[in-house]
Amino acid sequence: MMNIIFKVFFLLLLLSGSFLFASSFKIYASKNIAIDSLSKSQISKLYLKKISKINGIKVIVYDTKEYYDEFTKYFLNKTPSQIHAYWMKQIFLGKRVPPIKLNENEVNQKLLSSPNTIIYSSQKLNGKVLYEKE
Repeated sequence: MMNIIFKVFFLLLLLSGSFLFASSFKIYASKNIAIDSLSKSQISKLYLKKISKINGIKVIVYDTKEYYDEFTKYFLNKTPSQIHAYWMKQIFLGKRVPPIKLNENEVNQKLLSSPNTIIYSSQKLNGKVLYEKE
């Protein structure tokens, strides 16, 4: 009987962990940016630095350390190790460098201090929401 209880408890623990991991987060931009929304495809291209402008506006993207793994899987359809390999190749070829990773304490400050900034977070930030993942 104890073995069954342990298995049920373990299964519930695993399920609750997957729900916690699948958190919602938003793509934010500086408040006064002249962009109203982004598509998932545009976000992917921006974060892989295949494009740097939206509607003629040059933007700077930043990664968030706390949600990086989930972000890469959802928007880039790659694992963090695949993205790491992508960036190593880009750096080696002298083409591109990855976005700077910020911690949650730096995110809101960056939105307020840098125009045309785009960043993702699950926290409510002082910026314009361009995309929401539920």
